[in-house]
Amino acid sequence: MTRFRVFARPVLAALAAGLLAVPAAAQEPAPPAPGVAVARGPLTAWCEPGQTLLGGGFELLGTVPPAAPPAEGEEAPPAPPPPPLVATNRPTARGDADGGLAQTGWTVLPNSIVGNTAGPLYAYALCLGEPFPAAESAPLPPPPRLPEAPPPPLPPTDPGDAVAVFDEVSLSVVTVVVEGPNPETGRAEPISSGSGFFIDGAGHIVTNNHVVDGGASFSVVLADGSERPASLVGADPNSDLAVLKVDGPVPDVLPLGNSEDLRPGQAVLAIGSPLGTFTNTVTDGIVGAVARTLPADDAGPELLDLIQHNAAINPGNSGGPLVTLTGEVVGVNTAGFEDTQGLFFAVPSSTVAKVSGQLIADGRVDYPFMGVSVFPLDEATIAQWELPVANGSYVESVVPDGPSARAGILPGDVVVAIELEPVSAERSLAGVLFRYVPGETVQATVQRGTERFRVPVTLAVRP
Repeated sequence: MTRFRVFARPVLAALAAGLLAVPAAAQEPAPPAPGVAVARGPLTAWCEPGQTLLGGGFELLGTVPPAAPPAEGEEAPPAPPPPPLVATNRPTARGDADGGLAQTGWTVLPNSIVGNTAGPLYAYALCLGEPFPAAESAPLPPPPRLPEAPPPPLPPTDPGDAVAVFDEVSLSVVTVVVEGPNPETGRAEPISSGSGFFIDGAGHIVTNNHVVDGGASFSVVLADGSERPASLVGADPNSDLAVLKVDGPVPDVLPLGNSEDLRPGQAVLAIGSPLGTFTNTVTDGIVGAVARTLPADDAGPELLDLIQHNAAINPGNSGGPLVTLTGEVVGVNTAGFEDTQGLFFAVPSSTVAKVSGQLIADGRVDYPFMGVSVFPLDEATIAQWELPVANGSYVESVVPDGPSARAGILPGDVVVAIELEPVSAERSLAGVLFRYVPGETVQATVQRGTERFRVPVTLAVRP
């Protein structure tokens, strides 16, 4: 059976209880009761959600001044039309079934009495049905996770792009000819050859250290076949880079790109002079990996942060540029494995820029030095010493009074990070330190037994 509920309660009680704030005029003493209804009208809906308003209204009690009597012989004027209803700032209240104050709100009153002083305002409503139960408050759901931004698309690999890039880049590529004394005759003669490219308008050419190593004199063959003598500005075996210089006009310059943006799968071109005779040959391939390390061997010291690719290179390609299909140099080709197909390496352009700049300015490269002898962790070392780490450089010895000794690093410690950049077999301590310069202080994260801590180390110059 459907239930009806009638809500009726004088607003005066709510006002007397101090529950409603009213304008100053409404707080003056009300006209004497009982008075008469000076305004009536429908109530603007006051039912709970889920109920239906069947009817309602309001009455405003007050004192109505008597109308002036008509003059003798005149008829009484007709009653004026009811004034329009407008919103008012006079508060009203609605009672509940138990006689308590259920809700306060606003209603409408005739425009003619808005702002006038009047007595109590009574409101009532006839509602059908039971109200909806109060909804339980629930915690707001967590904000949705924004999708991760997809990586930028790889540069285009249209063969037409490769042709255009080669036509533009090849003008800057040279063949490097190295001469040395013949031990039998004592006369200078060619002993090796490689490749290189112009990096500025002053005539500086980047090539490999192993190309110029042992040479007494140097010359370069330009793309047009002309040959010029060259002088050695400086060489750095630790990066396998060298800088030559020629006089005269420069045909073109190759811009160094940002190898930090290079991605596996990106198309690249290798340009150089294989075997020293096939001038300005181009091969294409893709980047296989970045941040590779070649261990030290009879051919030279450890090489760091190399780009691995499969654009074929041969003896004579060394020192030539590795370029993207936008024509930017991202590396200098430096090594390959004779017994393995498609496995070649290039020094990244970030290293080229740093090393060549120092060679041109000072003729040498100063490397940062922590004053420790280390080797990368392997499973045997971790098991032998029961180390609680999986990666890092194990400190075998510490140079007395060196940077690490002054910082408190001891043999048996493990350097796990520099400035929170992890040290691993793929990213050696020397490779991480190469980002910094001698004299700079870095925070080294060290593992000693079960304790991990950070210490400041002021880097020195590698002997």
